[in-house]
Amino acid sequence: MATVQKTRKPKTNSFTSILDLILNKYNLSAESNPLQLRNHADELGTMLPDWKAHKDVKEALRRRLFKDNQIEALVPNKRGKKLTIKERAQYCAKTEDVWDIWLHALDLAVPKNNTDEAIVAASSCLSQFRKELAEAGVNPEQINTYAKLLEVTRASNEIQKRQLEQRLPIPPKTPKHFSLEEGLRRIQNINTTKIPTMQDLADVIMMLSMRPAEVATLRIIHYEAGESNPPEWYKPGYSWYCIGYIKNKGEAKNNPKPRQFLSMEKNPERAKELLTWIQDAIATRKLRDPVYSISGKRSTGVFSKFLKSYSITAKRLRKIGGKHASRVHGGQNPTSQHLELLSRIAMRHNIGRFDSGKYYAEGDTSNSDLDSDPEPEPETLAPTPKPINENTSEIEDIYDLYRSI
Repeated sequence: MATVQKTRKPKTNSFTSILDLILNKYNLSAESNPLQLRNHADELGTMLPDWKAHKDVKEALRRRLFKDNQIEALVPNKRGKKLTIKERAQYCAKTEDVWDIWLHALDLAVPKNNTDEAIVAASSCLSQFRKELAEAGVNPEQINTYAKLLEVTRASNEIQKRQLEQRLPIPPKTPKHFSLEEGLRRIQNINTTKIPTMQDLADVIMMLSMRPAEVATLRIIHYEAGESNPPEWYKPGYSWYCIGYIKNKGEAKNNPKPRQFLSMEKNPERAKELLTWIQDAIATRKLRDPVYSISGKRSTGVFSKFLKSYSITAKRLRKIGGKHASRVHGGQNPTSQHLELLSRIAMRHNIGRFDSGKYYAEGDTSNSDLDSDPEPEPETLAPTPKPINENTSEIEDIYDLYRSI
């Protein structure tokens, strides 16, 4: 009796039925790309309780002619997560399949939890993955396309930026007593026929952005160069300069070149008058020298004690004066670079180079009286020589003198 050989049907179970349910629900097939399959991997994974179920589903997918990378996308191999980042990159370089790069990048981009540290760590893993891919010889264009997830990088950068800002020290605020409004009011009301007080000394130091040691030596001069062979330090169209300032280092420490004058007081002649008034009072011992005691010994105790009552130091007072001067001459809506440049000119810094990343942060002057009636910006792009009787306005063009720096 002849026996009839029966064809064995593929084994089916509840897990392959679950697979069919997912495939039909989302219209998935062997024509679907790994990214489409990956979008439904989590839903399928919650229905597969153990490794045996995963194995059965993978076998069912192979019978349906799914490729290995498609199967890996829909039923990820949990053991693959134990691979190091370098091993992942080497595997992707070996398969030469961009979808493998994409899937491993997605896997690395998933943080362990929603904490900031985990998100930054995930971004770091992605960055390391791209580095390892490059070392493994993967095409740079493929790396940038399939291993660079901008949302992950952006989230990590925002977190790190916020953490950095939180660690930065808060800039000290300017005491109200030495605010721009209060300082200008006192300076404008100084009566040079009277004996100066310690407050007058502090205001003049702030006005000229001086070090205490410069009070006795600083000079404000007027200089007009001839038509030929002007000095190297001379700026065309600018005629007020400072000499006698202290230079900390360099060959010209003992005899520095004249530098441009800029102060809270816009009238150079008035500023010179106030400086001379203070210097004469110190010379005749009507006012205490901020650096030396009566016996001639170096001592800043008296002046420091006066400033201490306002929680400020002489160094801070000088910087505040420079910032205030930049606001006085900054014009309407000045840029941070403009203010920084003017501040450094006021403090007689070497302005061959300056850090454009610094910003004006010395107190809040947004409510300044100057802001209600701002000084107009210079209209010309290059300074032009001006008559001597217009010296009080030539400072307005100082920014243009250095625009090319």
